[in-house]
Amino acid sequence: MSEFQVAKRVKQEPTAAVAARVLLSFVLFLGGLVLIGAGASDSGSVPWLWFALGLIAVALSFGLPMRGASRG
Repeated sequence: MSEFQVAKRVKQEPTAAVAARVLLSFVLFLGGLVLIGAGASDSGSVPWLWFALGLIAVALSFGLPMRGASRG
């Protein structure tokens, strides 16, 4: 078997940048849930649009913290 090793990050990000990214991800996630709920309960002309925007916001909230994860 091969030994699995995690590559260490050479350059650390500032704490403020990490905190801002976490906060933005949290806001995007909650906002996405609200938009999905609005799309599911809206009887207007474009509930599919609210639902789709909610899905995109939730996907971005998971993708944002991964930004730069593969860089060493």
